[in-house]
Order: sequence, then structure tokens, then C-alpha cells
Amino acid sequence: MQSSTIKHLVLAAEGGDPAAQFNLGVLCNSRLDDNGYAIEGNRAEAMKWLLAAAEQGLPRAQSKLAEMYAEGGLDAPEDYLNACAWFLLAIKTLRGIHRHRALSGFDRVSSHLTPAQLAKARCFAVNWKPNRQKKATARSPKGFHR
Repeated sequence: MQSSTIKHLVLAAEGGDPAAQFNLGVLCNSRLDDNGYAIEGNRAEAMKWLLAAAEQGLPRAQSKLAEMYAEGGLDAPEDYLNACAWFLLAIKTLRGIHRHRALSGFDRVSSHLTPAQLAKARCFAVNWKPNRQKKATARSPKGFHR
């Protein structure tokens, strides 16, 4: 990542700013900056930043993380349980088109789960609490696989 804007974004994200973490996650996933220039990044790094922002309670990060879990990738299969759990969290606070997208994502992904798995995702969403100032070394909460 070369531009000074991206360097500042990285510094803010490393400092625990959830908006910076979200934006950096999106950039790492797309591998393009706002001008269409290629930047360093990969899916694992994108998910790391999105998870850090999502764990602080940023709803759009929760929804984007859920989308990535649902999509899977070369390095990881789809994870519908985590996708549903994060979609449920995002739905609680998102509004407008973002909420509609999260609801659609949940509807699409939840059909892949058993009733027991859906109950586990709902339990996670009900009991979840934000972890403020989450730096890039985000960890999974006890008892729930991420």
C-alpha cells in the first residue's frame, strides 16, 4: 500500500478506529484504491480488518464480514453459521438499503443451516457485546467459532 492516504488509513486502523478498519478491509478485499490503482491486500487481511471493526459494533462492517463468510473463497469454504450470526447483528442497527441488503443476505444464507445452527447464530447475536478499541489482532469470543 503506497499512497499517503492509505498509510494514514493503516495507522488509524492499527490504532483501533473502526471506520478506518472497515475502509481498509473493503480496500484489501477489492485490491483497488479509490482511483482504481492496484494495492496490496488479500481476503485474509480484509477479514482481519472487517472483524476488528465488526467486533467494535460497526454495523456495515458486520454486514460486509457476513457477506465474506457467505461467499467463502480459495482459502476458506463458505461459513454460513458465521455469516448468519453477523447478518443478524447488522440487521439490529442498520437502516435503509444497508438493512435491506443484510436481510436479503440472511434470508439467502440461513436456508443452508439446520434449525440448531440457526438457534446458535441467534444466540450469538442476542448475547453479543461490542468490544471497543479492537485492534487488528481481533480474536473470537469464547464458545463461538469464527
